[in-house]
Amino acid sequence: MTLPKKYQQAMQDLLGEEYSAYIESMQQRSQTAIRINTAKISLEQWAEICPFETKPVPWTEKGFLTTDEQCNPAKHPYYYAGLYYIQEPSAMIPASILPVHEGDRILDVCAAPGGKATELAAKLRGTGQLVANDISVSRAMALAKNLQIAGAVNAVVTAEKPERLQESFLQYFDGILIDAPCSGEGMFRRDPHMVQDWEEKGPQYYAPIQRDILKAAYQMLREGGYLVYSTCTFSPEEDEKNILWFLRQFPDMHVCEVPRKEGFCSGITDAALTETERQQLSRCVRIFPHKTVGEGHFAVLLQKGDSSAVEQESNSAEQENSLAERVHDHGLRMAEKKHQSFGAERRSKYAGTRQQRLSGKKDRRMKDGDNNLVAKAAWWTGCLSAPGAERYRLIPGKKQFTLEMEGSVSWKGLRCIQTGLIVGSAEKRFEPSIQLALSICDKDKLPYVNLSSEEQDVIRYLKGETLQDVTVLNEGMLKQTENYVLVCVDGFALGWGKYMQNGMLKNKYYAGWRMQ
Repeated sequence: MTLPKKYQQAMQDLLGEEYSAYIESMQQRSQTAIRINTAKISLEQWAEICPFETKPVPWTEKGFLTTDEQCNPAKHPYYYAGLYYIQEPSAMIPASILPVHEGDRILDVCAAPGGKATELAAKLRGTGQLVANDISVSRAMALAKNLQIAGAVNAVVTAEKPERLQESFLQYFDGILIDAPCSGEGMFRRDPHMVQDWEEKGPQYYAPIQRDILKAAYQMLREGGYLVYSTCTFSPEEDEKNILWFLRQFPDMHVCEVPRKEGFCSGITDAALTETERQQLSRCVRIFPHKTVGEGHFAVLLQKGDSSAVEQESNSAEQENSLAERVHDHGLRMAEKKHQSFGAERRSKYAGTRQQRLSGKKDRRMKDGDNNLVAKAAWWTGCLSAPGAERYRLIPGKKQFTLEMEGSVSWKGLRCIQTGLIVGSAEKRFEPSIQLALSICDKDKLPYVNLSSEEQDVIRYLKGETLQDVTVLNEGMLKQTENYVLVCVDGFALGWGKYMQNGMLKNKYYAGWRMQ
């Protein structure tokens, strides 16, 4: 890999005498790591069943480096069960430093493919609400799939510009994470194609985009709320200089201390700054590949104070007045529509979804006999063990049933990939969805087949094959489930099968997700 001369000079200026160590590290192999999904399995349980040789990631107890070059975590059945997410080690930092409490409203602004969003969902433990957004529809579809595999019951996936989200979520969120689009200097070793992108665009292209995202995020963050800004680049223009601009633009924001872990470097400061500014920027976190196991990352935790006590600077008073008018008008519209439900239908190639909500009244296409479908969907929903399940409502649609959070904001006008958990099909007869299966933590509520991760049957199942001579546990419930059986690997749900005669299990694993 040949690094651009302009980039080499910038890194020499940044690193000084450490530059040669950085260049040497670029010749080394990238590390593969997994982050355990504690929404499904405890760290103690994982230690008992872990099939890989691993060592800890220094900055999070949930992260583990895989030390066996021959292992492929993406092909193990535990990956399909959502027990872990494959993630670059330093990319685990942003979600780990964002304070999240049960019941919080959390936004991941640039969430695809879902490494950080799935960790935020795990920290919420099925409570509160997670809005995971990505401006690209195709990336948002992949994001939805990963959240579904992770069993995130309380996740909404949108594909919008941050400014559009701002119109619906003014001062709404307790926590916001921005893993901003960037020049990707920290990904050069893992993906050499990023070098060409850097030459075509570079920091000067991304820095203004990042500032626009920060401005929108500020408007969506409540007073006292936390914001994490991160990039996978080393460029000060995209990192500390953006944070300095943000602090000057919004003086009620301040940088918080985060516990220093092995491999963490402090943010870069400048003698020309005030002492307060230097102190704030030094609290940022940097990761360099020549100092630790990660590829490279920048992260900072900020908190929003009382804006009424601060006289904020603005480049344009006219723009502020225009925003205030839009906020006022939007507030009136939201008050009028607070308790309404709106229709929305979206496709998701990866997530296998076709989302439909009713407009507060019964879908005319639903016939009288379809009350039976609603009853069945409600019964299956009762198999979930999600905390605060009473806060969710079952929404029947043209094609499927969805479980959505009660009292949520209106999603009308937003490009939504999913607005809740897909429970099952609403056509002709009820069929439980794979999303429901992956959200069930208590298998004993259903008839189930428990396959071993060390046997070939589980691979056959994930490839869509029919299984023979299976043993169904809780067999007495087969009539209630119409012979649908939860298929598990070592006790963790994978999907559905349908029990036939003579011990045969018809495969109901979603075709779009099959192991290749």
